[in-house]
Amino acid sequence: MSRLGDTIRAARVKAGMTPKALGKKCGVAESFINDVERGTKIVSDDQAQRILKVLGVKNPISTELEVAAEPDVPLRPRPRPYVIPVKKPEEKVTKEEQEATQASADAWLDALGGVVKRVPIMDGDGVVIDHRLMPVIGGKIEGGHPDKVIFFRMEDNSMRGFRVFAGDLLLTVPAAVPADDAIMLLQLEGRRVVRKIKKQDGGKLLLQSYEFEFEGKVVALKDVLILGRCVRLERAL
Repeated sequence: MSRLGDTIRAARVKAGMTPKALGKKCGVAESFINDVERGTKIVSDDQAQRILKVLGVKNPISTELEVAAEPDVPLRPRPRPYVIPVKKPEEKVTKEEQEATQASADAWLDALGGVVKRVPIMDGDGVVIDHRLMPVIGGKIEGGHPDKVIFFRMEDNSMRGFRVFAGDLLLTVPAAVPADDAIMLLQLEGRRVVRKIKKQDGGKLLLQSYEFEFEGKVVALKDVLILGRCVRLERAL
């Protein structure tokens, strides 16, 4: 029922009137009164006022749609602006400040250990020169274990024919077995290099490079150490 319908029905019952009797006094059909009380009939303000007046209801309510009163919800205070402190160029960062900053960063990385991972960037000597944050998806980074993937930074343009240039970062997942037609990171003559692999008969590999022209070097598998497969390239703009 509507609020108006409830009011009319309660007043009619209190007055001991039937819907038919009320309708007769108001000049409407019994069904009209029943529909109004059930809330299935929309009436004008004039009709509602006339019915309520016949029933003797004082201060009759309006038939307009009424919205339930809701408690006032206090507005949330506006957040205070926060400015990240930045050291001025002429200011020197102390050792204690560096250690505190690193400790804070390490704490965040520990908290996000299952989401992101600091992946080391290595040079041709296998020295870690930097790190890069990578997302961990399903416990893996590009299919490799998060603790075992690395970035290799190209030191020359020996692979430019394969669209790999000096300074590019190659995300490498561990692999000990050569994959045919794959670009792989390997240890050759004491240095880490990237080459495209072609398997040959007799346990040999063709190591392909391409700077100004195509070059291929055949080596025995026992003379190289396969370190991993390059699965992603990142280039600084």
